[in-house]
Amino acid sequence: MRRLTPDPAETTVEEQLASYRPCDHAHRDRPFVAVNFAATVDGRATIGGVSGPIGSSVDTEMLTGLRSRFDAVMIGAGTMRAERYAGLEKRLVVVEGGPGGRADLPALLRSLREQGVRALLCEGGPTLHGALQAAGLVDELFLTIAAKLSGADAPRILEGTGPPQVAELELAWLLEHEGELFARYRRFLS
Repeated sequence: MRRLTPDPAETTVEEQLASYRPCDHAHRDRPFVAVNFAATVDGRATIGGVSGPIGSSVDTEMLTGLRSRFDAVMIGAGTMRAERYAGLEKRLVVVEGGPGGRADLPALLRSLREQGVRALLCEGGPTLHGALQAAGLVDELFLTIAAKLSGADAPRILEGTGPPQVAELELAWLLEHEGELFARYRRFLS
């Protein structure tokens, strides 16, 4: 694996994540929130309705390494049904739609913070990611871009309704392994 930016050099997933401590950046009223997705080059977040076929074993290593640094993992109910999460060694928060089809994400995050959750890793799906983004609740995005084209009608990493919500991002690092790119973006705060 090569780190392309900053400071180009050979690296490993373990070395890259060694100093990553999201719990140190918890907000007073909510956990630090990072989202993690794999996508095809044409921007699709699933192949055949699931994300598994997109990433490689290195993507899985990155996901496992990230999970170990967070207090809890959050997914939407649709992701739970499609991906069949099992055997997770972290607290799993499954978000169901509330009244009007939407969950009260700020209230949920406040409650999680009150329960001691300092850092939360959201693994999707695209609708949950879109809702978190629209509410301004995403602090970082980890994005694996697999060297694959799906050509299918599948969701992107961020889906939702309503007016476009544009968030400025800052590239923290970019890694490459056998054509697969691993990016870490921070939400740019002015």
